[in-house]
Amino acid sequence: MSIWETMASQHGVATLQQFKAAGVPERTVQHWAATGKLIRAHENVYVAPASPDTFLRTCWIACKAAPGCALSYRTAAYLWDLIDEEPPVEILVKRGRTPAIDGVIVHQTRDAYEWHARRGLRVTSPLRAVLDLGAVDPRSVEGAVERGRVANLFTIAALEWQLAEVGRRGRAGTASLRKVLDEWALGAARPDGLLEPRFARLRVRYELPEAQFQHAVGPYRVDFAYPELLIAIEVDGYAVHASPTSLRRDLERQNYLVGLGWTVLRFTWHDVVRRPGYVSATIRAELERAERNMWRPTGSGT
Repeated sequence: MSIWETMASQHGVATLQQFKAAGVPERTVQHWAATGKLIRAHENVYVAPASPDTFLRTCWIACKAAPGCALSYRTAAYLWDLIDEEPPVEILVKRGRTPAIDGVIVHQTRDAYEWHARRGLRVTSPLRAVLDLGAVDPRSVEGAVERGRVANLFTIAALEWQLAEVGRRGRAGTASLRKVLDEWALGAARPDGLLEPRFARLRVRYELPEAQFQHAVGPYRVDFAYPELLIAIEVDGYAVHASPTSLRRDLERQNYLVGLGWTVLRFTWHDVVRRPGYVSATIRAELERAERNMWRPTGSGT
């Protein structure tokens, strides 16, 4: 592979060592930098002038400028798809190492940290990313936990282990993650989407009776259920009717439940997120109605 192919695979970035390994003498690299054929981004790190100045290019520069580091904090969370907004580039290095890299935030740690390859880059683990995220963006931790569970990147037990391992009291990020875990209403269950955890917290907030999550009824499952009262609660995300096939299956499931005597309550993302009071009031009223009917003596009329 030529040095230019190497640079193309690294978003336009290469080290002096990589140039030498490709047979390009150091004096030639220095001449190219002096004449504009290369741009010196850091000591012994160069970029191609035509390469776009992107988030990923800065990530590559950071990793090449600080060997042994790992992309971390918001950067790791973004690369693991735990947050949406493109963050500043942040790296984690062992305490005592403080490389100054343009456009890069450097964090030091005395803890051991695990790293994974992500898009060809060294990135801290999803567990560590969630913990560190709490130190710089506490409001995003809850959503990151939900996304990580949906993607099956970790379990709640693993997050608890991460807290015990490096989440000592007073450590930045600890309080945010501990609060989310304390309030995690689904326990160790893995949600199918981001809406179920929000509904579960709504149930706790409004003190509704505990419901069974992903309850099986014949060949189907319902999001939440009160089986003794034959009440099923479905929370519909944006993609619930994404295709005719999914719509047909959804209607078949609902007809099956109704045929067995179940009452099916359906709520949208907007309902759960923007109208939690309406959702809780509707469920509570249906629970009370079902309980009255359960205890009504046979032949008592309406």
